[in-house]
Amino acid sequence: MRDRRQAAIYFGALLFFNGLGDPTGLISVPLLFILKDRLHAGPEAVAVFEALTLIPAYGAVLFGLLRDRWSPFGRRDRGYFALAAPVAVASYLWLAAVPLSYAALLSGIIGAMISYQMLDSAIAALVTTVAQRESATGRLSALSETIETVVHIVSVLAGGWMVSHLTTRTIFLLAGAFTVPIFLQAFWSPAAVFPKYPPAEQEPEAESVKALLRKVSPKLWPVAIILLLFNFSPGWGTPLYYYLIDKVHLSSAAFGVCRAVQYVGILIATALYGTVCSRLRPRQLLALAITINIFPGFLYLLIGGKTGAIAVSTVVGLVSGFATVAVFDLLMRCCPRGLEGAGTALGHSTFGLAGSIGDVLGATVYSHGSFALCLAMDAVATALILPLLGRLPEAVVSTPDGEPLALSVTA
Repeated sequence: MRDRRQAAIYFGALLFFNGLGDPTGLISVPLLFILKDRLHAGPEAVAVFEALTLIPAYGAVLFGLLRDRWSPFGRRDRGYFALAAPVAVASYLWLAAVPLSYAALLSGIIGAMISYQMLDSAIAALVTTVAQRESATGRLSALSETIETVVHIVSVLAGGWMVSHLTTRTIFLLAGAFTVPIFLQAFWSPAAVFPKYPPAEQEPEAESVKALLRKVSPKLWPVAIILLLFNFSPGWGTPLYYYLIDKVHLSSAAFGVCRAVQYVGILIATALYGTVCSRLRPRQLLALAITINIFPGFLYLLIGGKTGAIAVSTVVGLVSGFATVAVFDLLMRCCPRGLEGAGTALGHSTFGLAGSIGDVLGATVYSHGSFALCLAMDAVATALILPLLGRLPEAVVSTPDGEPLALSVTA
């Protein structure tokens, strides 16, 4: 119990500060206002800015492979905390010091994004390593989703306040300050996370890119396809925003309430998954999670105002949160040992890329078609996951959380 609490505190702090310090975290809302109000950027310029700054995330698998094959200062993942966190802090300090322009802002944020992508890869790999070792992929997946949701809530609430109360320089200094604790965790090595294994029990060293593509493709690629289909969601993001504002006529405040209750639903779902994952098999949980995610978006077509939008957003948060934890639990289970960085990065980059493609496609379809068509495309993509569940290795999806996998996944 003490070791479990120690690991939860370590990962909780690490994930929280990593989420807040990331350019997509606490400063994401202020960045939009800086671009719009201070730099007078139009919608296209803002879209280009976001697309360029997300390039490191699309190439996450390269950072994961680097993590698997190189150990900075001989300290593995903690070496990346010590190396990448100061670079991110330096990027924010530079932004706080230079005269602000579109080019300067783009350069500084890309620098921070590259650093944080390296941190993301190391953190995700470390969480996966511990989750597999302790047979706790479900619980640690629930913890990760919980912290991410809390960060989203804090960022939405604090970001709006920061825009009207803090200077641009202070905003970037604050982002740098939230990055410092990640650097400090490079020098904290709790035994529950970093056990003192004898040399013979060290995890195998990753062989090469070919090892990822050839030896583990039967296990990892089906998971990547599931992540792609799950997050390919043309009905959410931009189309949902315009539908609720223009068609349902929600105010900005009411839309903010919808987002908040959706996050609350996600928190409840992650707590529920953390409880049931030790009682049910992953295959059962996945089948349930995917099935209940096929049709809830259509509930938005039945609402007529704020109350209905809030109620549906709560339901959507519950079902989507449960499914998100389930698919990332699956990713942790299928990651090859010795290639945790590349495996998790492949999953996360696929997940993020699918969301971006779905949002762009959904915005186009919404502009020339209807919101219902966007939801239908999302439902079809989600339903296509169900046949894939039968192709998952039985050894991976047959044991509840807390029990060792029937067959270890190795590189």
